Amino acid sequence: MKTRVLLTTSIALMLGLASVASAQLRAGSPEEAEYLKIEAEKNSDARLALLLDFEKKFASINPKVMATIFLMTMDLYSEKDDKPKIAEYGDKAITKDPENVSALLRVSLNYARERTNLPKAEEYAEKAKTLLAAMRNQPIPTGQTEAQWKQWLDANATSAEQYAAYAKSLQR
Repeated sequence: MKTRVLLTTSIALMLGLASVASAQLRAGSPEEAEYLKIEAEKNSDARLALLLDFEKKFASINPKVMATIFLMTMDLYSEKDDKPKIAEYGDKAITKDPENVSALLRVSLNYARERTNLPKAEEYAEKAKTLLAAMRNQPIPTGQTEAQWKQWLDANATSAEQYAAYAKSLQR
């Protein structure tokens, strides 16, 4: 039951990721063209190949964009149940953007589910809680309504609370 609740609430983590990355790319740039190809690709294997190619070509671009690329890669490795790659790309996302709430929560959940690094799982969930609390005082992001922003904050705050509690319970 607890796992189902955790997985259900994690859906909120993906809200806005694509728009954030897209907004960080220069219009008409090679990076944007490659990113749009990734977004349009429906085949998981082809999409993974595009993501890995993007990483090689554009590793030094905006860290927020690369964190999104790494999270997308993490998702595809998750579909393949490739646990070492899931962890690798989750860690890469946090390294690129240590205040990325989605990355913190997804890596926290992965560590807890796999029981590989429970203290880090709890730490990341707690950090996400702190960041989300601070974000409530920030202006609403462009392109979102107040209701959408509040929904995103609330859903992620709920996830952070649950993930921290889950990781803590597993450490007992």
